[in-house]
Amino acid sequence: MKSVFVPFLCLVAVLFVTVSAIGPPKPLTCEQTQFLVKACLDFVTDKTTAPSISCCQGLNEVIVLSPTKEERLFVCKCLKEEGSQIPNLDLGRTKSLPKLCNLSKPLDCDR
Repeated sequence: MKSVFVPFLCLVAVLFVTVSAIGPPKPLTCEQTQFLVKACLDFVTDKTTAPSISCCQGLNEVIVLSPTKEERLFVCKCLKEEGSQIPNLDLGRTKSLPKLCNLSKPLDCDR
């Protein structure tokens, strides 16, 4: 029994140290956010009639990786700044993305 218990304790200790060293994920940067939603550009500039799968996946990833209010505010600020540089941006289409992509939790940058 002792010969099994000692290696098990060592494994638990290694896992604990590994998980502690990794820590929580870092918040998204503005560049990462822009990269994740880049596939939405064609839709929000009226070049396509529907958002692509990669657009919806990227938008969902932004939402999942921004769980706190502060992170969502940062992401919204980033997207608004980037959006102001895009000619022919259709704000109605940008607001419709969460519904069209069937996202359970919208980013809600209007507030």
